[in-house]
Amino acid sequence: MRKLMEILHKARYPDTSTGKKKGARAARKKPAPKWVRPAIKSGMIVAIAAVAIGAPTWLWQSGTVTRGLESLWQKTITQTADLGLTIDNVVLRGRRHASRRDVIRAVRLKRGDPILGVDINDLHGRLVKLPWVRDAIVTRHWPDTIDIRITERQPMVLWQRKGRLYLVDTNGVAITSKGLGRFRDLLIVVGNEAPKAAPTLLAMIASEPALARQVTAATLIGKRRWNLKLKGGIKVRLPERDPHKAWQRLARLNAKHKLLARDVRMIDMRLPNRLLIRPGVLGSQTTRVKGQRT
Repeated sequence: MRKLMEILHKARYPDTSTGKKKGARAARKKPAPKWVRPAIKSGMIVAIAAVAIGAPTWLWQSGTVTRGLESLWQKTITQTADLGLTIDNVVLRGRRHASRRDVIRAVRLKRGDPILGVDINDLHGRLVKLPWVRDAIVTRHWPDTIDIRITERQPMVLWQRKGRLYLVDTNGVAITSKGLGRFRDLLIVVGNEAPKAAPTLLAMIASEPALARQVTAATLIGKRRWNLKLKGGIKVRLPERDPHKAWQRLARLNAKHKLLARDVRMIDMRLPNRLLIRPGVLGSQTTRVKGQRT
C-alpha cells in the first residue's frame, strides 16, 4: 500500500529536479486524437443510460423505493436527453393493410422526445389494440431510433352477420367491416360459429381446385355441417360426417358428367351412398350416376 501511495504521489507531484529535459519532453507531447472527446462523451452517455435503466430496478428489488423515485427518473430522462439521447427516427415495419394514420396516432412519438421516456410496454399495448395488428415488437436502437415491427392479421373470409359483412382473420377474429371492396373475392360464410370453423372448410374446398373456383358462399348449419352456394345459384348440402369425402366424390362426378353445367338447383349429399339432385326451373332433368340413385 505504501508503494502504491508513493507512485500516486509522484504521478500527482512530479519531481521538478530533472529540469529542462522533462519540460522539453512535455512541450513536445502530441495533442489527443480527435476521436477521444466524442468517445468519452459516448461512454458517458452509455454509463448514464445504464445507471438510469438499472437504478429503478435495483431500487425496487432492494425495497428502497420512495416517493421521489418518479421525480428522480424524470430528471434522469431530462439529463440523458440533454446528452443526445432523443428520438430522431421511428422505423415502422410490417404495415400493409393497417391505416398509417391509425398507427401514427397509436405511436404518439415525435422527433426530439427523450428516448428513455418511451414506455415500450405501453406502446405495445396501444398497437395491438388496432384492428389490423395481431402483434407488435418495439425496441430501442441507441442513441436515437425506435424500431416498430407489427404483424398484421391475415384475411381469411367475409363473415355475414345480421345483414352486415365483416372481414375475419385466420384465427376467427373480426377485423373490420369497412373498406371490404378489395376483399370481394374471399369466400362469404354465414353462421355464429362460421369464422372458427372456416379454416377446416377452406382446406377441404382447396383440395379440389377446379371445384373450389365455383364456391361463392357457405352456411354453417347448427354448428354441425355446411351448405355451399356455387356459381349459377347451385346449392350443395354436405353431410355432417366426412364432408371431405363427399366433396371429393362431387368433384369426380362433375369431371365425368359435367354435373354443374346441367340445369341443377340443388345437390343433396347428406345421405350415405346417395346423391339427390333437384332440377332447375327449365325442366325435370335428372342425372343417373352409376351405382347411385338420383
